Amino acid sequence: MLRTLDQIARRQYGLLTRAQLLHLGMSRGQIQRWLGEGRLIACHPGVYRLAGAPPGWEQRVLAAVLAAGPGALASHRAAARLWGMGRSDVVEISVPRARPRQLAGVVVHRSRDLEVEPGLSRGHIPVTRPMRVVVDLGSVVGPDVVEDALDLALANRLFTVAGVEWALDELARPGRRGAGVLRRVLDDRALGTEAADGLLEPRMARLLVRAGLPAAAFQHELVLAGQKVRVDFAYPDHRLAIEVDGWSSRASVRGLQGDDSRQNLLVLHGWTVLRFTWRDVVRRPETVANQINLALGRLSAA
Repeated sequence: MLRTLDQIARRQYGLLTRAQLLHLGMSRGQIQRWLGEGRLIACHPGVYRLAGAPPGWEQRVLAAVLAAGPGALASHRAAARLWGMGRSDVVEISVPRARPRQLAGVVVHRSRDLEVEPGLSRGHIPVTRPMRVVVDLGSVVGPDVVEDALDLALANRLFTVAGVEWALDELARPGRRGAGVLRRVLDDRALGTEAADGLLEPRMARLLVRAGLPAAAFQHELVLAGQKVRVDFAYPDHRLAIEVDGWSSRASVRGLQGDDSRQNLLVLHGWTVLRFTWRDVVRRPETVANQINLALGRLSAA
């Protein structure tokens, strides 16, 4: 019994449910003794952590799902983090509408159309599918967070723009919170149907739109001296290239050398290159917009 118990706990971040313990042959009295001895620590009613199992965010999410019962799923901000679409520490789940249980430290949503897909999980945690996540997010966070989640999901190829538009049509219903936010995000999305490499390019695209600058070509490709060169954003008529450097794009010697070689090639063929970092785009958007505007004005007058 102890070996099986350990195997289950390893899959569940050190967690065990009362039903699992009873199924393994433990009596209710033995469970109470283990609780009294500190070998089990109660997380929620009917869900326990083995003493010695380190606590963590994933453990708290799974504990909430297990405590909520059959049909419960990690959702909203918790699901976004599990899918790599966000960083929130909120423990958030969705349950069938008929389940009213409240859990300490957990945001619980009731849904009448919650769809459980067998085997759909992240790190052994049952979770809502990514396309539903971006719809649900709009009910608990602002449009910028929803757009970041959408862009990360597209960059990680979790779905396409066409796919999420289909999901929006399927899930949207009168009074459904979140659908309107995602619809506005899709309508205003600066990159159109293109998938970015990360969050910085979408943020740059939004900066250009909000600053009222002319539309730039995204991931513009050209051939210089027989070599294919791609730049993040370009104004081809002005020979102005804009490169945005995220946290990882220049993290290696090879990446740094590739960026510099591409920039040198562009300059040698008459292009002006402006480079901006994450800090520039996020913390100093007005400065970035002013510099681009000045460059366009100078190049137009040349």
